[in-house]
Amino acid sequence: MRGVLQRCAMLLVVTTALAACVSQPQRAPVQIPEDLNELARWQARGRIGVSGVAGGGSGSFEWRQDGDRADIQIRGPVGIGSVRLQVEGDEADPQVRLQTGDGVTLESQAAWDELEARLGAPVPAGHLRFWMLGLAAPGDHAWDAAAAAGQKALEQDGWRIVYQQYSSDAGAPVPVRMNANNGATRVRIVVDRWQLGQ
Repeated sequence: MRGVLQRCAMLLVVTTALAACVSQPQRAPVQIPEDLNELARWQARGRIGVSGVAGGGSGSFEWRQDGDRADIQIRGPVGIGSVRLQVEGDEADPQVRLQTGDGVTLESQAAWDELEARLGAPVPAGHLRFWMLGLAAPGDHAWDAAAAAGQKALEQDGWRIVYQQYSSDAGAPVPVRMNANNGATRVRIVVDRWQLGQ
């Protein structure tokens, strides 16, 4: 009996070892285009700070981009409050939906007006997905050659975005630290994690 148990135990050990050796199917590596304008899907997570004439604060954000649809969740005592912003459609005339922390949902012009009132400056929501990747949105813009060494500065639609630091950890060089300003409004963004192509 003891010999049978030993053989069963040995068979179990060998079976387990063989199962561990069987390779799991590997996912195909995510292909990231050289031109990030062609990148359809990405995610970013990090911290955001806002200051303006009405005060300010800081919080965290999660951003999911899928084609021309952005879903941005901002949490914490940031100057604009806890909000969920959804932007979809053509960058020149996107559909905007804003859900506030107190459960109010605003769409179209009402969402634009509320966002501008909270931030203290007009928000070209259709441009945000480009600016986050360190790109100019379609339309008039200028890159400032006088930016400090290692930095880039973009001027577009009344905003100046200074890209202070980049990282290639996600598979392509993307901004991880940036400042944006329009008049008295200042926005600071630090991206703690990028996921490109997913």
